[in-house]
Amino acid sequence: MKVTKLHLLKATLVLGALFFLVGAAVHWFGLSLFPWYDHALYSPYHDSLIAAFCLFLVLLLLTLARGPVKNKDVLRAVIIGVLLISLFNVLIPFKIDFVSLGAPAKKMQTILEGVLGFVYGGILLLLSY
Repeated sequence: MKVTKLHLLKATLVLGALFFLVGAAVHWFGLSLFPWYDHALYSPYHDSLIAAFCLFLVLLLLTLARGPVKNKDVLRAVIIGVLLISLFNVLIPFKIDFVSLGAPAKKMQTILEGVLGFVYGGILLLLSY
């Protein structure tokens, strides 16, 4: 079978869904994917909301992966959303003083999450055209 941009786009959407599925579990149980995790920042209320939103993203990405061509407008919205969220992640350290919260390493994690989001959004953008 020949691998096309469409196949790669679908696979990228599914990989994003898997990432957010892991993210939902991580936030629900107060775990981390990063070595510099600081449990002091875990908030059961906020992390539970993040987990629920991650599950919504899983459903959205999996649905979109079934037909990205016929759902081009939704795909554009997802790409714009990924890029906006990535921008927010990069800007968060300028708004929040992680040192005063007792979690100085969280700054690097937040920036890394933003950069990875830009990479993911860029891949989706390249594959969608």
